[in-house]
Amino acid sequence: MMEFRLLYEGELLPSSNTKRRAKEKHAIRRAFHPQLRRLWSMRSNLQEVADRAFIESLEDKNLVYNLHGEDAYAGPPKTEQERFDTGIKLIGEKWARAGYELVPVVVPEFGLQCSLDILLLRPEGNRYIFEQGDIDGQVKTLFDALRIPNSSDETDGATPEPDEHPLFCLLQDDKLISEVKVTTDQLLMLPHEKEVRANTCFVTIHVKLNHRDARTFDNYFG
Repeated sequence: MMEFRLLYEGELLPSSNTKRRAKEKHAIRRAFHPQLRRLWSMRSNLQEVADRAFIESLEDKNLVYNLHGEDAYAGPPKTEQERFDTGIKLIGEKWARAGYELVPVVVPEFGLQCSLDILLLRPEGNRYIFEQGDIDGQVKTLFDALRIPNSSDETDGATPEPDEHPLFCLLQDDKLISEVKVTTDQLLMLPHEKEVRANTCFVTIHVKLNHRDARTFDNYFG
């Protein structure tokens, strides 16, 4: 099992069929990006995924690579950081769309089940709840923000910022979410704010990645 927590604080508007909230969802996606980028840099199993992408790129070019660090291709050997950076770039290119190179953690070939335990703190009281909207709609906004965008319509036409090459996301598709638990409680006030606003929330998402196929899971996340 692999588990970690993602945090978000700020405006969280409910999504519906008539209000798709592309701009707002992409802003939340961008808030998760640096957290997930750090996750890839810290977890050895994700570093291994990036390294495999690097090695597979050599094999695709019919180049012989020795796992002990000796290579038969022209050019200087790659450091671990260079291999990681190259692997991440290759993963980003594989999932490129909507004008972004994208790096999702959960993709179908990993055979993972992704469960989410969401703590949603939001202002209570009839006035705030009326203005803020329904909880299901807010959770839907989070789901869409956790996955990669499929077209520029889902980013409101945004282009990558300098540190978004690539953009890190949790999911390739929100259909990969196997279980969801949502707990709501009262938000008194965000630490850096001086007043309570109806659409302001603080969110903690406890992510657990479990395997459907133990062999596939161990290959990638063992």
